Formats: sequence, C-alpha cells, structure tokens
Amino acid sequence: MRVVAWLVVLGLLAACGDGERAWPLEAPLPEHLSELGLLEHRGDRLEPVSGFVYTLGHTLFSDHASKFRSVHLPAGERAVRPAHALATETLAFPVGTIITKTFYYPVRNGDVVLAHAPEPAHPNEGLGLAGMRLLETRILRHQPAGWEAVSYLWDDAQQEARRTAVGALLELEAASGERFDYLVPDRNQCAACHGGDRQHREVMPIGPKPANLAAYTFADGSNQYALWKQEWVQDAAPVASWPRTPDVRAYLDVTCAHCHRGTGAASSTGLDLRYDAERPFDLGVCKPPVAAGRGAGGLAVGIWPGRPEASILLYRLTHQDPAVMMPELGRSLVDEAAVERVAAWIEAMDGDCTHAGLL
Repeated sequence: MRVVAWLVVLGLLAACGDGERAWPLEAPLPEHLSELGLLEHRGDRLEPVSGFVYTLGHTLFSDHASKFRSVHLPAGERAVRPAHALATETLAFPVGTIITKTFYYPVRNGDVVLAHAPEPAHPNEGLGLAGMRLLETRILRHQPAGWEAVSYLWDDAQQEARRTAVGALLELEAASGERFDYLVPDRNQCAACHGGDRQHREVMPIGPKPANLAAYTFADGSNQYALWKQEWVQDAAPVASWPRTPDVRAYLDVTCAHCHRGTGAASSTGLDLRYDAERPFDLGVCKPPVAAGRGAGGLAVGIWPGRPEASILLYRLTHQDPAVMMPELGRSLVDEAAVERVAAWIEAMDGDCTHAGLL
C-alpha cells in the first residue's frame, strides 16, 4: 500500500511540476542554480521541485562525500532501456532530461565528517540540511545536440550555488584531523569520466543503470527500479540487479568501467572492468601493463591471483599520487574499505602468473 501511495504522490508532482520548468531548453544554463527551478530550499531541506530523488546500490567513491541525486524528465516522457541493452548499461534519457547530483558532508564543529549520510527513504524525500555542508551540485542536461555537464559551487551560507566553468579545489579538514583537497571538476574533467567512447568523447550519464538502480531498496522494502519501471522507464525486461551487499565486481564497474571497457577512454589498456566481463585476462589477471609507466609500480601484472601485493590494480587503488592513482580524478583520499575488499578478492583467487607464459 505504501508503494501505491507514493506513486499517487509522485504522479501529482509530475503533473504539476515538469511542464512548468522555467528555464528554456535551448538557453545556456544560468549563473545560479536556483534559476533552473529544479531544487529549492524549503525550511531546512533541499527539495526537488519537479523531479524525483534516486540513489544507487553501489556508488562512486568521492572522498567519502555523500550525494543527493535527482532526475527531471520532460512532461509525459520516459527513459528507455533499449531491447538489446544489458542491465549494466546506462538508460537512454529523452532530450530535455536534467540529472542533478549534489555533493555534501555531515559536519562536526565546523569540520567535515568522513562518513556517508543516510540515503533517501523514498523518491520524494529531500535532503535535510541540518548538520550538513553543501559543496557542489553537478548538472547533466540533455539537449538536442547531446549532453552537457556543468558544476555549481555552493556559497558559505548554503543558500545559493553559482555556476563554475573552471572548477575549484576546496581545502577541507576532517573531524578526524585529516586535511585533503576536494576537487570540483571543470568542464574538461567532467568529460574525462562522462566522455562516452574513446573516439567521440560525447558526455553522457554513467550512473543510472538498471542493475545498480535495482540494487537499492527503499525503507519500506520496495525496489527502486521496479518503481522506475512503473513510472519513468520503458523496459519490458525483468528487473536484474547487482548484489545489494558490497561487491568487488560492482565496485570495479562503478569506479573504473566508464574508462576501462571496450570503447572507453582507456580501452588501449586492454582492460575491461565492466560487471559483465567474463575473461579473467580482461580483468587484468596475469595481464602485463600496456603503458602504465610509474603507475605499474614495478609490478608485472594487473592482478596476480593470491598476491594482492604483486597486483597493479591494488597498487593504484592505494596510491594518492595523481600520476599513479586510480581513478585519476574525483578523489584525494584512499577508499580503505574498497581496498580491503579488493585485496581479499585477489587473495582468494586461484592460479599463478609465473607459468602463464607471459612473464
């Protein structure tokens, strides 16, 4: 019954909201985020005006920042999962769609806390701002000529965000005493991850994949993607999801596969880190680096079964040198929890690269 109730509420919101978006599709994005009419302050909350909130079962590590995501579809239109598409491929969104992602931290005594805030309990829940610091809101807008990516930087009063074409580097201090630089990306840096295939480099969404959406359930136990299929997605296929618990293959897909895949920006490495990749060699098992340079750390293969310390993959995940670390953008800190899981995954692998005929 709760799911039905939320569908009614969301239907009303869509009927009165999407058709009233103030900013013209063909116009350049405005100087201030509030002018878009997508998110607004309501008391001590940041609320979607015309769209719906979503989250992902497996998220990209961004120096422990939490993310408040929303999708704003044109009135009466749906996203589509093409008939041939895998559950791990991003949905196709109609022209006019805008996707927002707001990055924020809990704060304690003025310092950020390196811990994720609670995720939304339903698709109409706004973000409570008490005890939070907003950093930036990233916008993906689907125009007739393709997607564009823009970042908006929040002011100190947490009341308005201003567009930035050149990005920013924010010096933050954690409540634990750790200092680090948080990167607000410029347009080129946005395209480095969202840049589509290696040849065309067209900006595109990379997060809203059916499997990852379905890996998240709301507080009442309802599946997020099942709700999307009822309301916002044309998809006749069964709901297929990644595991809801921490999973190394899902982590590699979310963290690395937008570049390390068949047509990705890093396809020349020969690595395919998508969840659907099946050959161990494509994942880096007993695979020598193509041109990693310093990034190889003097190690011989991407993954050496049973030997995390001899695996380039783990070496790059544990590094903080920008010339060595992976991913190259979006973090200054090490995702210690992920490193621990990846190390255990490699440790449990059978095999040995010494006699693989490659070394």
